[in-house]
Amino acid sequence: MNDPLSVEALAHLRHELRTPINHILGYTEILLEDADHAELAEYSAVLREINAGGRQLLEWIQGALAESGSSVSFRQLEALEAKLRPRAEQLLRVAESLLAAFREREATEARADMERVASALGRLLFLLGQMIGVPYAAADPVGRALSPASDDPQAKAPALPQTAEGGGRILVVEDNAANRDLLRRRLEREGHEVWEAANGVLALAMLGAGEYDLMLLDIMMPEMDGFEVLGRLQQDARLRDLPVIMISALDEIQSVVRCIEMGAEDYLPKPFDPVLLRARIGASLEKKRLRDRERCKTKELEQALQRLKETQDQLVVQEKMASLGALTAGIAHEIKNPLNFVLNFAELSVDLLRELEQTLGEPRKTLSAEDALYLDGLMSDLTGNLQRIHEHGKRADSIVRGMLAHSRGGSGQREKVDLNALVAEAVNLAYHGLRAQNAAFNITLESDYDQKLEPIEVMPQDLSRVFLNITNNGCYAAYQKKLHSGDGFRPTLRVMTRDAGNEVEVRMRDNGTGMPRSVVHKIFNPFFTTKPTGSGTGLGLSLSYQIVVEQHKGTIRVDTQEGEYTEFIVTLPKRA
Repeated sequence: MNDPLSVEALAHLRHELRTPINHILGYTEILLEDADHAELAEYSAVLREINAGGRQLLEWIQGALAESGSSVSFRQLEALEAKLRPRAEQLLRVAESLLAAFREREATEARADMERVASALGRLLFLLGQMIGVPYAAADPVGRALSPASDDPQAKAPALPQTAEGGGRILVVEDNAANRDLLRRRLEREGHEVWEAANGVLALAMLGAGEYDLMLLDIMMPEMDGFEVLGRLQQDARLRDLPVIMISALDEIQSVVRCIEMGAEDYLPKPFDPVLLRARIGASLEKKRLRDRERCKTKELEQALQRLKETQDQLVVQEKMASLGALTAGIAHEIKNPLNFVLNFAELSVDLLRELEQTLGEPRKTLSAEDALYLDGLMSDLTGNLQRIHEHGKRADSIVRGMLAHSRGGSGQREKVDLNALVAEAVNLAYHGLRAQNAAFNITLESDYDQKLEPIEVMPQDLSRVFLNITNNGCYAAYQKKLHSGDGFRPTLRVMTRDAGNEVEVRMRDNGTGMPRSVVHKIFNPFFTTKPTGSGTGLGLSLSYQIVVEQHKGTIRVDTQEGEYTEFIVTLPKRA
């Protein structure tokens, strides 16, 4: 018993002795604040006496057991006990007399708080007896009376009807029930909403399930201490920025410094000073609100910047398209005139060859067989050459007309049409056009038209070109796959319309060659084509996009898998 206390034992003793004093001070301060409201003003002087006595006991403990690095002998502990006990016993007698008065007044809440003060004084006397090996029989060794009404550490404190302006959602993590109760009641008086957790494990579970503005975190706790809780918070991206105020006894300053280095916002010493508590929590909540506003503004600015970039990209594209349109129109007009001469004179030359062939009918009989055969070959070659000139001239004319259409955009008049009939007509026109070009061409057409579709207002000529282009592409892709797959493959184009609420939807799906994902984002660009050179102009889908999106304010998108299928989905608003 004469060996001096170790540093760890001394720290533990300081912590144990301060805990009941913290309760004495906390509950007497609450009773003093409520004295006028609860019509207990006549007891204010007695409450102040108990509060002052508690502070005196705290000063004596601090003076005798201060963290100085020096050891404390058993004789010094006996001297401390002899100094503290008379004052504590005197305060206990005052508290018990006050408790009796509250019972007579039937002041239920005040009586409960005074019971906690008396129990804390009894706990302090018990600890003083333990300190020198003489238990104090009158004390409750486990201090049950210090616990608040609810022992459930996960129970939410009674929520205010509405959080006061400037209030916050605060999680109190403290293993001592009376400390939690004192903090909760103090914080609720400041207009905050309070949740409680008895240890770090429960705290992390509650943080995972809810949103909080601030956490008050004790360092010394069972199961998981404050250090580990801080470490877990730093590993969680969602919780990393949650403000944390450490709750610590004064002589744990090194532990507090460690917590600050680990990311804690601030610390509150035990016992809790109401003014300091209000200031520290208010400052932390204000900093969090500023951070939240800054984060919100940053997010808004990022979104605005993204929209600005998108708008800028659209403007660049529109400017390029406008320039391209003007250039295209100029080139197309310049090309069309000489191209018309080529086509006209090619047709005229074919007619002249026919007349020449008729004119040479009689003179041809005078020629030798060899000369006659040479003449026939020459006439045939000339006719074939002119036909090829005419054929390729027509193709060039088609390209020029497409360029002109693309540069002009749509200027047609809107009118109500039966969309099913418009789509069916475009599909049949494309199919028969392909059949006329290639007698071997064949494809199965499947349709599923929504018969309940009402007429919608569109530009029918322009929209017909869209479905004509998509059908041509689908038929081409499916037929090309049949050429490579053989007779076992059945090329199919399926067309479907349906009502989609405020929109109508047209789907055109072929089971052809599909497209690589790498080119899908390019298919609506002018002059881009997946067909072999000479088989496509690259203007059909670009023009279709312009008609659907810009003229009709709809959408056109594509779903494809290389080697399997391609599906175009066109949506059009019912109202212009």
